[in-house]
Amino acid sequence: MDKTLRWIGLALLYLLASPVYVIVFACKVMKLSRGAALMRKGYIDCPHCGATNALDLLATCPKCRATEYGSRLRCTSCGEQSRSFDCDYCSVTIKVL
Repeated sequence: MDKTLRWIGLALLYLLASPVYVIVFACKVMKLSRGAALMRKGYIDCPHCGATNALDLLATCPKCRATEYGSRLRCTSCGEQSRSFDCDYCSVTIKVL
């Protein structure tokens, strides 16, 4: 009897928490879809100076220091993923993801 009540209580907690899980999931999907749209575009405008910054160029990884052509948000050598980078013109940090 005691185990049955625990299972019912646990099921009730999950049932009450499910709308929160749905809202959190929807927010994450919207954030990822905005990031994916920026990645497909290939350029990001600086929010401070308005300059256009290319995502694919010769970039140096901050972790392994490998320099290569490609996305400045992901290093193909070590797999490091960046969520931001500095504007090429005014050096303000641009948050992408």
